Order: sequence, then C-alpha cells, then structure tokens
Amino acid sequence: MTHDNQFKNFHVQIGELSELDMARSELADEIRHMIREIILTRTSPSAVRSVRDQVRQALQVLTSGEHSSGREISEAALGPATPSFLTRSPVVGAVNALAVPLTMHVVQEGREAIAEGRVTFTDPYEGPPACVHGGFIACVFDEVLGVAQSASGSPGMTVNLTIDYRSPTPLHQELIFRGWCESINGRKIYTRGTLHHGTTLCAEATALFVSLRPEVYDQLIAMRDDPHRHGGQT
Repeated sequence: MTHDNQFKNFHVQIGELSELDMARSELADEIRHMIREIILTRTSPSAVRSVRDQVRQALQVLTSGEHSSGREISEAALGPATPSFLTRSPVVGAVNALAVPLTMHVVQEGREAIAEGRVTFTDPYEGPPACVHGGFIACVFDEVLGVAQSASGSPGMTVNLTIDYRSPTPLHQELIFRGWCESINGRKIYTRGTLHHGTTLCAEATALFVSLRPEVYDQLIAMRDDPHRHGGQT
C-alpha cells in the first residue's frame, strides 16, 4: 500500500504527551543529569560502582516490561501526524536521553517559515576546552534545517549538509539556531541556517534535502519491520 506523502508529517507534533511519555521524559531528564555527573564526579571508585549496581537493578524493571514491536515503532516514527518522532528524536526528543536539551518552534508555515532552536550545551557536549563539540552543532543544524524544510510542504531527507564554523561556540550559554528554506527546485529543497551566541555568529550551514517519494516511504517502513532488508534511493 502506498502512503500519499505521509512523510510530510514527520516533523509535526500533534497532541499532548501521554502519561507514559511524560514518565519516560522525566526519566530521560534524570539520565541526562547522571551522564553529566559521570563525567564530572571525583568520588571514590567504590561509590561509582555502587551507583552502577543500583542502575543495573533499576534497569531490570524496564527490561522485564512490555516493549514496542518493530512495526509499532515504524508506524509511530514514520506514519501519519503523531507526536512520536519529535518525542523520540535523538536531537530534540523528550523521551530520548541522547537528545540535547533543545527547544524548537516554527514561525509561520510554507516557504517563508523560520525554524528556531534554543539550547544550552553542558559538559557532556564539550569539544575544545569550554566549547561545544562541532559534531553536536552539525547534529542540531540537521534537525533545525529539517524542521524548516518540512514546513515547505514537501519535505525530504538530508542529501548534503555543509557547515562553516565562524567562532568558538561556548558551553553553558544559551545558543540560538535558525533555519529557513531558500529555494525549491522540483524535489530539491535548499536551506540555510545560522547559529548565534548573543550577537556573535558561531556557525553557518547550508543543506540540500530531496523530497521523499511515496514508494521510498514504503521501503523505509519495510526496513524498520525487517532490519535485514535493504532500501532503495530517495
């Protein structure tokens, strides 16, 4: 069965978080805090191992419970408008402990839309001393520009992402990412973005996205249901 441009809803979040997602979000927040403490702590090895044992014991509660099937994850992540992708995203997802503490909003829809992300990176994201690792900057640009091109009405997948780092990007300071769609040529969507700390331009980015054909959408669903299956081109 072919899905008619359902990928357009990939970056759309509709409805409130469920009670389970709220609980998972609270747990993810604690895990992010724990990751920071693991890096910074200078307590004794025995104390660290004691915490490890407590975490291992707590994990048994989750691993022994019910889990989503591959199909359920596929339909949630790539299906019609649901809160799932933005909730689970490894960049912005509230329930994903890997996600940076990024908040997103979009100013209007269509080709004039501007996606804005605000984030304060802490110690686990350090690259150069006191500065954000460039890989995390790239990761956030991909997400912000992805949201911007989704607002164009014919979203696709990243084909190319180019970043120029203009100035060291500080930790522990609020940063603002902005992204917008510059032009659309057939299935090609050209975007541009900036990263600022106050009035300082820290980085600029350009990205090319290619809108997703419905049959490729079906291939991605099949790949999630069967990890051994290989997909085609976008």
